[in-house]
Amino acid sequence: MTILPHKNYREEIDRCIRLYDNFSEAVPFVEKAYSALNEYILENPIEAAAPLDEMKVYETLQKGQSLNCNPLLDTSAVIGMLKKVSLAMNKTNPILKTTVKVLEEASDRFLAEKPEKIERNEFMEFRDDLVKENVLEQDMATFLFSIIISSFYRQYLQPVSEVLRTDIWEGGDCPLCGEKPHFGMLRSSDGAKQFECWLCGTRWVYSRVKCPYCGNEEREELGYFSVEGMETCRVYFCRQCCQYYKIFDGRKLKMDGAEILTIHNLATLTHDLLARREGFSPGSGLEWVNQSEIVDRHD
Repeated sequence: MTILPHKNYREEIDRCIRLYDNFSEAVPFVEKAYSALNEYILENPIEAAAPLDEMKVYETLQKGQSLNCNPLLDTSAVIGMLKKVSLAMNKTNPILKTTVKVLEEASDRFLAEKPEKIERNEFMEFRDDLVKENVLEQDMATFLFSIIISSFYRQYLQPVSEVLRTDIWEGGDCPLCGEKPHFGMLRSSDGAKQFECWLCGTRWVYSRVKCPYCGNEEREELGYFSVEGMETCRVYFCRQCCQYYKIFDGRKLKMDGAEILTIHNLATLTHDLLARREGFSPGSGLEWVNQSEIVDRHD
């Protein structure tokens, strides 16, 4: 059975419209993108990984080691998703017609040149090339490639995540795939800080006063800020490593665990811009801000 990674995206979009200023403008595009992605996955199911031995999984995590499950990507699948979503972009904004055409041509070349299975970094290098060649802006490239790879991972790793004991994990990286987090939430039930892996969707509890990137626990070097009118989202930063991540207050949002934090992340990219203008970089490595927007602070 195909389990869609973001099947309730419309309800989450509606909630984010009410919560965050300036998100309404991006809604048509975000909605079309998720619709196209789900449609592709239903038509082209991704074969799931074989379940792992539950005891071995437990022993690995207990040693403080991530499982580092990073499958090879199906080249045809990720390019198929990219083309499907890019066509949705064109329907939302006809001005992007030329961009979509160039992107489709580049995607066809990539598919023809690469083997059936590729490493994730090869697909991300393709993203970087598109940005360097001015085919896509950085923010658009990050959006497209992150949701596509994430959808593949979440489908493929579903059987593995089902036997994952995140309650014994204390690391700052994802216990399943080893990726660094970009966002998380304060659980509505107990206020615990819980990260969600942007890549595979795994959630785990982490210390309230510790940088997940460098391990810094000096309170005076750790802090956060919020934006007036959108206090449900906080940007946490570390002055030691100069990196940041975002946390959504589930107590205020009355989240029930089924929320789609990737959409909350998209609705609060203004926070990422402010963090970048203050000199902090995303610890996840996901760059959601165009360089020209960062430089504009000095104009």
